[in-house]
Amino acid sequence: MELISVAGAKAAWLFDITELNPGGKSIFPEILEWLKEEYHFEKAPKSVTEVDETKALLFSRGTFQAREEIFVDVELRIFSDGLVASTWSSTRNAEAFLENILKSAAEEFSLSFRQEIIRRKIFTSELNVRSAKSLIGVNPKLSQIADKISGLLPINLRLPYEFAGLTVSPVQGISNITICPFRFERKLHTSPDERKFYTTAPVHTDEHLNLLEWFEQNFME
Repeated sequence: MELISVAGAKAAWLFDITELNPGGKSIFPEILEWLKEEYHFEKAPKSVTEVDETKALLFSRGTFQAREEIFVDVELRIFSDGLVASTWSSTRNAEAFLENILKSAAEEFSLSFRQEIIRRKIFTSELNVRSAKSLIGVNPKLSQIADKISGLLPINLRLPYEFAGLTVSPVQGISNITICPFRFERKLHTSPDERKFYTTAPVHTDEHLNLLEWFEQNFME
């Protein structure tokens, strides 16, 4: 399995954000300007009322130094119940970015941050990959469904169909937490000959790649 690109890598840390400021200190709008300057965001809210469609304070097109001489593009959303960081490098970098924000903000504004306040961490990895193997190896009988659908179409619309992807999702109704499914499907606007796939998983990017290697070895042909 060959990695083509990271389509997205998100880390969400869920916690009661008021626990960062137990004394109720006045830190707005100063902290918004500090975040903008500290991480070089091109777009940032000017007040706590300037929220996006998800009701979050959105900071976009910023940079974070993940390692020595390695800078990555970042995006940050601040909700009342946590923070979501997005990168296009890895979920490890997204998580490191969140930790850097909270530790630096705590020092800068005399806030209270402890890892113990985080109730849950959720990751979303999105990758574009290439495989020398075919997805039909999951179950060769699935080609019969593709042929059946194609045969039902009018002559002037009869195109070849293929088994192009699969989804494995969390069982519904067990939890109200939204976690992304494992998806593996033909990348949009690519032909079967290109062997390019888009995939998501609710794990770290490196774990996602390991999962794909296992999937390719055991289910593709």
